[in-house]
Amino acid sequence: MRKVYFSLLLISLFSGLLVAWQWRSHQATAALEKQDPALIDIIHSLEQEDASLENTIANLRGQIDALQKARSKGEDRLTAIQQEIDALKLAAGLISVTGPGIVVTLDDNSAGAQAAKNSSPATYKPEDYIIHDKNILYLVNELRSAGAEAIAVNGQRIVTNSDIRCVGTVILVNSTRLAPPYEIQAVGNPDALEAAVLKSVDFNFLKSRDFPVKVTRSPALSLPAYNGSFSQEHVRLVNKEGEQP
Repeated sequence: MRKVYFSLLLISLFSGLLVAWQWRSHQATAALEKQDPALIDIIHSLEQEDASLENTIANLRGQIDALQKARSKGEDRLTAIQQEIDALKLAAGLISVTGPGIVVTLDDNSAGAQAAKNSSPATYKPEDYIIHDKNILYLVNELRSAGAEAIAVNGQRIVTNSDIRCVGTVILVNSTRLAPPYEIQAVGNPDALEAAVLKSVDFNFLKSRDFPVKVTRSPALSLPAYNGSFSQEHVRLVNKEGEQP
């Protein structure tokens, strides 16, 4: 019971002090009004200005919150667009990639060429002992058919408009001159890719002619991006109705 009385006593004292402070404030204000009414007008004006500023601050905070929410939505949209762009660049071969796969190594049959030249110079044909553009092209096509997700030949990324051809005895890939040995890197399922190469006609033909060819599996290949241009002379965009814009 003593604690209850003590609490009531404290509450009564604080209440009395609060009432006394309010009464004194009222008296002081009344006295101030009698002494200098202009000063009271200034005080009231400042109080109104203070209230107006508080409303302005509240409105600005609301605008800031709205802008932050709008910016957040915009950033989400930009993130989604960037992810779509990255996916398209990946499909087009315009960014470097890494992943498991195989490396097919093809090299000229220098030993066989030297032996043939020594044993029968009259019938020796140098072109029978070198890797040709068609050998690389056929194997690249086999890898594509086997599900290769990315292919490069001696660092040249293979894309939709890549050309593999020869000029004399020089092989060009993406118009870049390559020299043996030729390494065809392919990212994809190593089992499927290796099986496709080992049963391909071209690989077995080269192996039967004692060309130093081999297939190596790799847990992590790194292929560069395609750095060339795309030739588009005849294609045109169409709208949803199938007509040219």
